[in-house]
Amino acid sequence: MKICLLASLCTQENKSEMLKTIKKWRKDKYSALLMDVTVLVLVMVAISWWQNRGSLAAKGQDAPDFVLPSLANKTYQLSEYRGKEVLVYFFAPWCSICRLSADNLNDLREARSEDDLMIMMVALSYENVAEVEAFVEDLDLQVPILLGNEQQTQDYQIVGFPTYYVIDQQGKLQSRSMGYSTELGMRVRTW
Repeated sequence: MKICLLASLCTQENKSEMLKTIKKWRKDKYSALLMDVTVLVLVMVAISWWQNRGSLAAKGQDAPDFVLPSLANKTYQLSEYRGKEVLVYFFAPWCSICRLSADNLNDLREARSEDDLMIMMVALSYENVAEVEAFVEDLDLQVPILLGNEQQTQDYQIVGFPTYYVIDQQGKLQSRSMGYSTELGMRVRTW
């Protein structure tokens, strides 16, 4: 059977043959499910790639260090957590997707101890501290909330919210993602 990669190069006969083959696969429910899942995964990978373009790549380079105050009046320096895996979640208090996914961090915190995984939320793009405090209070967040600034936006090349990075025990960027993530998605990224 001939396979056409470019529709414009296919003859009408080849197109008809491909459609018949696809229809035959669709009749078998397992093949149809596999095809649907494959298409869904490809679409999700494409969306993720598109969302993350322009942000700081996570290819094993050193994570940009920062020293930031928290809402609890404690200072956090990222490099002090070497020897521990760290999830840094950048958010904006006005971001509705951040509001939906931030609660998953509480679930992740319950599932993994602070000795195993340090979780930090860094507020960016806010007008005042009260705005950040209201966001945190509404969600009853149980992880450190740091008050970030334009420097972190530039250092991590934040192009949208939420954006999160997983940093390994050596302080190297291991993965990044942007947009909504379930607790399961965050667990997978941090294992």
